This record gives sequence, structure tokens and C-alpha cells, in this order.
Amino acid sequence: MANNENPEEKKKLQGGFKKLLSNIGNVIEDAASLEVTTFTGDYSYKSHQVINNGVNKVAINDVLKLLAVENQTDLKLVAYTNVKIDSDVSTIVKSNLSAGDAELLKLHQEMIKSSKESRQAIIDMVKDLI
Repeated sequence: MANNENPEEKKKLQGGFKKLLSNIGNVIEDAASLEVTTFTGDYSYKSHQVINNGVNKVAINDVLKLLAVENQTDLKLVAYTNVKIDSDVSTIVKSNLSAGDAELLKLHQEMIKSSKESRQAIIDMVKDLI
């Protein structure tokens, strides 16, 4: 147990507590909304552009950077959903869905469900910490 009479230990404890509160605040802020966006399009990348550190695993952040910077593909929005913690929901779904788009919409809905479950687990963890 920390000695409260030692100013350096007290300062470290206060710093650690402030960092914990800040991290909890960040988690709560992140859990306050859920956003799922599903696009379709023709993607063409060289593996070295999207594989991180030579590991055979696509880094989605690298893919998104290429899309934003190089604009190499024609993206088509299939569905977009934003869910706020206060239950406000915004959804956009492409009209005239093709069979492939309909399958992507099902995937989109599954991602929303999974994300809601993950968000609830985070909220429960924070409640337990508090």
C-alpha cells in the first residue's frame, strides 16, 4: 500500500488515477456512438500496399489510407448506420439493391449487432470499474 506521507508516491498515485479516469472517459466517449459503413466497389491493390510489417495480414487502415489519398476506386455506398448511446439511429441504405448488395446489407446488419454487443461489454466493464 502506498505511503500517503511520501509526496513522490502520492504524486505518482494521483497521476495514475488521473490517467485511469482519462482512459475511462475515452472509452465512454468511444462507446457513445456506433458507426458501420458498408461500401462495394472494384478494389485493386498490390499486397505491399496493404500488408503491414511483412505479415500476411491486410491492414484495413492502410486500405482506407489508399482510398482517401489515391482515390483508386469507385466506391458505392450500400449501407450506413450510426447509433448513438441515447438510442438515436440514422441509417442510409442504397435503393434498388442487387443480389450482391442484399448480401452485403445482411453482413452490414450482422456487423451492427456484433458492434452493439461489443459496445455493451465495454460499458459493462466501465461500470464494474467505477
